[in-house]
Amino acid sequence: MKPENFYATVNGISLSCQRIIPDGVRADAPTILMLHEALGTIRMWRDFPEKLASATGYPVIVYERRGHGRSDPHAKRDIPRAIDFHNTESDVYLHGLITELGLSKPILFGHSDGATIALKYAARFPDNVTAVISEAAHVFVEDVTVAGITEAAKIYADTDWKTKLQRHHFAQTDDVFRSWVDTWRQPDFLEWNMVDELTNIICPLLVIQGDDDQFGSDEQVHTICAKTGGPVTKMLIKECGHIPHFDQPDQVISATLKHLGITEPAAA
Repeated sequence: MKPENFYATVNGISLSCQRIIPDGVRADAPTILMLHEALGTIRMWRDFPEKLASATGYPVIVYERRGHGRSDPHAKRDIPRAIDFHNTESDVYLHGLITELGLSKPILFGHSDGATIALKYAARFPDNVTAVISEAAHVFVEDVTVAGITEAAKIYADTDWKTKLQRHHFAQTDDVFRSWVDTWRQPDFLEWNMVDELTNIICPLLVIQGDDDQFGSDEQVHTICAKTGGPVTKMLIKECGHIPHFDQPDQVISATLKHLGITEPAAA
């Protein structure tokens, strides 16, 4: 099971992708499409996509959004992002990637901003998704989120965090960071939410969040579960921060298998 790196062109933008095909995969197996966090890249998932492919027996595709990693950069005029940037990521890039790759009703696995985009897509293209696994999604803006981002901006300015991120984002590291902190700290962004769209989600939804998430409260989970229009499972993980697939990977994989109706892991 060797990851295959490739590029896909969507709306004239080159997106860096990686495909992982587990041994003995069924021809009719659905594809899990993974969506990273605000500062994420393919490599920053570490070995979790391979673990997920092995456990489920499903193909996994990971991609880097525009402005991240080896994907094409944003235009300078597009930073900070528009208030409705999640719509663009869902309707233009995610939908375009799914179409370009010929994926039939993928399973979406998203983390943080990636989870929000996954929820957006499931709400706006409800017939195109088999299931969603959402980790640490935001469907409205909280004070704790803005405080966490403000603290992150201070750490970025005062430490060598930029140097570490440059290993993943290269020349566009500052733009990646500004696309996150400057967008979310816009005064108008405080009013952003996607709560009214949640009722359009009809596919099975697994909502995961750590009990010590520094960027969001349990109200995000409760709101998603109360408003979604389809079957939903709530999972609040103890001793877990903003990245459940790092802090408690076994719990996340076990819950994902149950959510997808897989009774036995495909591989140990």
